[in-house]
Amino acid sequence: MVCLLAFLFGAIPFGLVIGKLKGVDLRTKGSGNIGASNAMRELGKPLGALVFILDTLKGWIPVFAAQRLGFSPEWLVGVGLAGVFGHIYSPFVRFKGGKGVATTLGVLLGLDGRVALIAFGIFIVVVAVTDYISVGSIAAAVAQATLFWVFCDPLPMKLFGAVVGLFVIIRHRSNIQRLRKGEENRLRKKATPPA
Repeated sequence: MVCLLAFLFGAIPFGLVIGKLKGVDLRTKGSGNIGASNAMRELGKPLGALVFILDTLKGWIPVFAAQRLGFSPEWLVGVGLAGVFGHIYSPFVRFKGGKGVATTLGVLLGLDGRVALIAFGIFIVVVAVTDYISVGSIAAAVAQATLFWVFCDPLPMKLFGAVVGLFVIIRHRSNIQRLRKGEENRLRKKATPPA
């Protein structure tokens, strides 16, 4: 029941809701994704940041609540995975949700703050250097998987890092293809040159 609630909470499509309030359907704009990255490009940085915060809270709140209830590491990981999968495979948008980056960050904050902060720092640095959110997301996914093995003793948490890192990378397959072709969307939109 707890994992089901975490899944449904994670499935709330905040990006789609906020976009609709602004008259924008993110599914038809930019990358077509309802996550924070596309929201930031299509709705602007303030609303994109709001989507990022809300999507992060979707991962953190269930894990935090489960910790307060005294759940074991195995159950904490299960709750965290349920939240991430709810975001990625949201039944509210025909099981086509976001890519899970912000929600994963929320889960990381609940499981181990050190892993979360270091992975997020790597994300920020990589995005600042490359101007690609997708590259930062992939780098952070790899980093957190490694950091769980460094900082955490419970095997379930180590496995969580590996599983969720793999899923985040898989969800970025189309981004990787666009990067190879030089067609990937940058964080800062470039002005269209005059004809």
